Amino acid sequence: MITRRQLDAFAHEYASKLGSPVSPRYLAGPGDPRHVTHALCAAGWSVPCDPLHPDIRMQSPDQQHELVFKPSAQYTRAWWTVHSGLGPDHWYAAFSGSTPVEIVAALTDTLLLPEPEGSAREGFAAVLAKRGWEHTTDVLGGHRIVSPDRTVLVEQRISPSMGRCGWEIEVARRNGPYVAEGRLWRASLDIRTPGHVLGALATALSDPAPVPRPRFAIDESPHLTVGREVVIGEQIVAAHQERLAQARRHRPATTPVAAQPTPHTPAVAPPARSR
Repeated sequence: MITRRQLDAFAHEYASKLGSPVSPRYLAGPGDPRHVTHALCAAGWSVPCDPLHPDIRMQSPDQQHELVFKPSAQYTRAWWTVHSGLGPDHWYAAFSGSTPVEIVAALTDTLLLPEPEGSAREGFAAVLAKRGWEHTTDVLGGHRIVSPDRTVLVEQRISPSMGRCGWEIEVARRNGPYVAEGRLWRASLDIRTPGHVLGALATALSDPAPVPRPRFAIDESPHLTVGREVVIGEQIVAAHQERLAQARRHRPATTPVAAQPTPHTPAVAPPARSR
């Protein structure tokens, strides 16, 4: 469970902090990792790692999913990795350090919910195309999807030797004359990633709603829209508290331990009096 000390530290950090709403969120910058980790902890995920170690490892209550947060000096490396359980349906997803936490959370939040029946894997391309992203396919059936500002490239290639590969997402700061320049973040999604997880990620990736970012944490991309600067600390803390409250609703109910019956002690007759 999230402790009062952790909540107080979060609130203290954002008290009286200035910032702005920014959009699109895929250019917003990384944000606070606690947006992801606090919600999972509130939902009952355990933290079986050394609390003094900078890496964080979290496991779902049913032990079927694991999150690893491993900061690195290089933002282009995978900081966030999600693994499913072992077996033929094993899958993984990896996000580099500058990935906005709202996009990582779209995937991890989905793991708190029951898997819907009949989820389709092709929903990833369908969601983005429905929101106006340019979607093309090649002769082999591979997908190429580009955001309206052309800073996000989403691809699923088909290899002649390996067959259909997983999804790759690349986000850059600006458009160059031939290729995008200034990579911000990238993500890799295994081919076995469930369709409802891909759909949730695509929905978050293309969500037009702005997200708050503190002053000095806002990127310089010319495609980023920055709103009026205000005091955002109270707003961020209130939204975080509501997010944790929602996560607690998905915390699995613990099975109460049955009370052990009190052993029955037979009554002992008092000794007979002697005359």
